[in-house]
Amino acid sequence: MRRTCIALTALAIAAACPALAENQIWTAASTKAKPFDNRAISLSLDADLRYQPDGDLDTIELRPGIGYRLNDTFKISGGYLWGSVRQEGPDRKEHRLWQQLSYDFGEAYGFEFDGRSRLEERRREGWDDTGWRLRQEFGVKRPLEGTPFEISLSTDLFFELNDTDWGQSDGFTEARSQLLLVWDMNDKVSWEFGYMNQFESERGAPDETNHHLVLTVSRDF
Repeated sequence: MRRTCIALTALAIAAACPALAENQIWTAASTKAKPFDNRAISLSLDADLRYQPDGDLDTIELRPGIGYRLNDTFKISGGYLWGSVRQEGPDRKEHRLWQQLSYDFGEAYGFEFDGRSRLEERRREGWDDTGWRLRQEFGVKRPLEGTPFEISLSTDLFFELNDTDWGQSDGFTEARSQLLLVWDMNDKVSWEFGYMNQFESERGAPDETNHHLVLTVSRDF
């Protein structure tokens, strides 16, 4: 499966927010293949490129992974992530191992419920400590009967599990919430369009909120 995701910056004015961070343009591409006789095994590669509104490339993340579907409900996967973020002085480089359990809760009243629990071990170049992080996502979808569309709502919560010498602080740090309209154009191509709210809990500084429009196109091979 190949996915290209473009997140365009929207109006970021919210009087209730203590501070607003710079919104970015997020793009992502992912591929997924099942090259083995055992079709429960899949290989994936995700690439994220994030840009400042003026077009400058800000963040690069590359994440290869391997997954194994246990049954219709559970899938386990894991892999590695390399990331680079521009900053004053040398760019910030990060190496990350990740393990993940995905699951489908089932259906009720026309809604489909799912989730994902991901554990990440983060290391920064030039520092010694390993930062442990848990990302917990919950999602719900509702197909629109008689149409190729469905509504999707999800929240991805970030919990840092320890303090590090490079600045990670223990506790809740971020939430990314999305409301999307999904269009299954055909058996291989689907589109997603909607809104993302990115909330960041800052220690010793005002919290930050970003507002994004999200456009995604996915293709299965």
